[in-house]
This record gives sequence, C-alpha cells and structure tokens, in this order.
Amino acid sequence: MANIKQIETFQSKYLRMAGFVEFVQQVLKLFTAFRDSGEQGVSQLPTKVETVYTSFSGSVTAVDDAYKLSRASDYTQKIADEDDRRDNLYRQLVSMLKMFKRFNYDTEKKEAATYLWNIVKKYNVDVNENYSEESGKLQQMLQELTTDAQAELRTAKLGIENIITQLNTANEQVRTLMSYRNDERMQIEKAALANARNEADQAYCTLVLSLNAAAVMDDDAHRFDELISQVNELIKYFRQYVLPKPGKKDEEENGGNSCNGGSGNGGNAGGNENGGGSSTGSETAGGNGGNSENGNAGGTEGNGSESQGQAPDPDSGSTNQGASPHDSSGEGSGEGSGSGDNGGSSTGGDDTDQ
Repeated sequence: MANIKQIETFQSKYLRMAGFVEFVQQVLKLFTAFRDSGEQGVSQLPTKVETVYTSFSGSVTAVDDAYKLSRASDYTQKIADEDDRRDNLYRQLVSMLKMFKRFNYDTEKKEAATYLWNIVKKYNVDVNENYSEESGKLQQMLQELTTDAQAELRTAKLGIENIITQLNTANEQVRTLMSYRNDERMQIEKAALANARNEADQAYCTLVLSLNAAAVMDDDAHRFDELISQVNELIKYFRQYVLPKPGKKDEEENGGNSCNGGSGNGGNAGGNENGGGSSTGSETAGGNGGNSENGNAGGTEGNGSESQGQAPDPDSGSTNQGASPHDSSGEGSGEGSGSGDNGGSSTGGDDTDQ
C-alpha cells in the first residue's frame, strides 16, 4: 500500500482567482490526455472516475466563463493600481515630515513639520488595511491638512503642497472606482464567479479522491502512476511559484473548499514524492502543516471587502507592516512573509476578482 502513488492534497483556496482558473485548467488537460491516450473513443479512466471527470470538465468551463465576465470592467485592477500610487504618496509625505522634524538647524521648518506630523499621526493611516478604511482615514486627514489655515501655512513653508494634492487626487480616484465596482450588476457577476469557483473546487477535490481510490483498488497498482506524478508536479509548481504571499487587501478572490485527500506520497509542500504515509496535517496560510486538507474553508467573490492588516503606530517608523510584496518599500522595512516549504505546507493568502 505504501508504494501506491497518490495525488497530493492541495488547498486551492489560497490561490488567487487567476491562479485557480489556470490550475484547474491544467489539471483538466492532464486528465484529458490520460483519458484519451488509448484506443480512440475509449476512455482510459475507470467508470466512476470518468463520471467525476465529466462533472469536473463542465465546472472548469463554467468558472472560466464566469471569470472572463467578471474581468470585463476590470475595476479591481484599477483600484489596486491607484491604491499603490496613493500608498507611495503617503509614504513620501511621512518620510518628508520625519526628515523636516530632524532639521535642528532650521527651527521654523522643524516646527512646521512637527505641527503637520501631529495631524498625520492622529489618523493612524495604515497602508495595509482594507481600501474603505484607508480611504476614510486619508480623506479626513487630507481635509484637515487643507482646511486648517495653520496647516496650510506650514505646508507651504515645507513646499509639500504638490504631494498633498496628488495624494488627495489618488484617494478620491480609489473611492470613485470602488463605488463603480459596487454596482449591482457587478455584484451579481461576482456572486456567480464565487459559486462557479466553489463548484470547480469541489469537483477537483472529488476527482482527486476518486482517482486516489481507483489507484488503490485497481489490479495494476501502477496504472495511474504517470498521471499522478504529473499532477503532483503541477501542485509542486503552484505551491512554489503561484501561491501568493500573505499581504494586504487580498480580497474576495480567495474562496473555495478544502478537501480530504487520503494518503499522499509527498511529505512536504515542495511535492517530494518520497515522503511517506497518511497525511493528517492542514495547510495554513503562511504556516507549517502536513499535506492533508481538512475542513471547509469558504470564500466569496465580490463581497466588497478586503482582508485587513494590523494598523501600526505611524510614529514607530514603519508604514508598511505586514505589507504585500507590492507594499514592501517605504518608511520602515516591514517584511511580509512569503509562501515557503518548512517541512510542511506553507501557503499564502488571496487579491481580487481580477
């Protein structure tokens, strides 16, 4: 029994939507190639697996169609791009104020920077929190900076009017795009995408369970070895190169179910097929575990929320704690942990309906 190959368990819920669609499409190609490898018109899959394969094939087509529809307006990517721009502008503002606060040889600029910094610090903006909260805090902060007469005088003293103007423009652009994205029609599309993803994810789990069971029961213990090895290599690749690092604003794209996969030959997330025995751990975001995927991890596409980071103290010298890879620069160098293989499965969390 120990020598029978099995498809390793893999929690596809941690894949972003684009990665998930690509993953199930690649799995379908591998199964289809094996299925059609024999006599023309005769499936090489056992009858029970063939039935599950047919259902999986239909679910892959459905999630691909729903994904293409959700991408039509592409508001989510536009929001992400504009958010990156405002985050960089906010970091510039913070860096400049901290620099001017150290101007001991120019007391006027030091006083001006201290006055403005007290306003900025009061709102405790965190570029890693969800879009709505960041937008609200920035709007209030910018309103005070631009309506307080004393703040305006000090802004001119430091020559940072342009940064504040650009930051306000970028923040308003994010808020406008978010309102478009919340259009009822788009919400319906996203709900359809979430449902299609969940169905495809469940169909994938069922397909894996069916083939693993067939591998155990088949008279030829090695009949499915090549297909199983190919799928495990695909899983290894997606774990190493496609799973996103945990970070900010990984929105509704993470979804789907986790499935119980029986025993896997690979003892780690890297897809090593020499590990042994039954897999009983669980894959967790950014953590260590075994190969088993247990429980039900749900996710919805298009619920209008983004995953939240933990707000840092602006005076601590870091404005990007827990940031995702595209937020790893700026004041303070907070490091986001990446997906890795530490003796067990290590996976990262999701971005959007891109």
